[in-house]
Amino acid sequence: MSISYSEVQKLSYLDAVILHSHDQSLYLVSVIIKGEEHYVKDKKGIFLKSFNKLELQTKFSNLQVGKVLLRHQSPYDEMIGLPQSSSDNTLEVELGGEQYASPPDRAEKIH
Repeated sequence: MSISYSEVQKLSYLDAVILHSHDQSLYLVSVIIKGEEHYVKDKKGIFLKSFNKLELQTKFSNLQVGKVLLRHQSPYDEMIGLPQSSSDNTLEVELGGEQYASPPDRAEKIH
C-alpha cells in the first residue's frame, strides 16, 4: 500500500518511519500507521526517495513519530544460490531515540 506525503503531513501520529536501504545508498520511505505499513509517494506519485538519510528524516521532523528505523534486506542468500525462503536476513536498527535527543550537558555517555 502507499500514501502520499501530503496525506502523511495531516496525520497526528506515526507509529514509525522506516528508511529502506537499497543499492548504492538509495533510501525509500515507508510509514507505519495503526500497524499497517505504507510506502510514501510524492505529489507526482513517485516513491519518496533520496541518497541522503538525513534529508528524509528532516521531512518528518514536524510530525509526532514513535520511532525512526533503518531497514536493510541483503540479497546475499539469493546471490550464492540459497532459496529466498531459507531465512529472513532483515537488519533493522532504530535511528536516534531519547538518549540522542538529550541536551549535551545532561546526556549520558552512549559509546
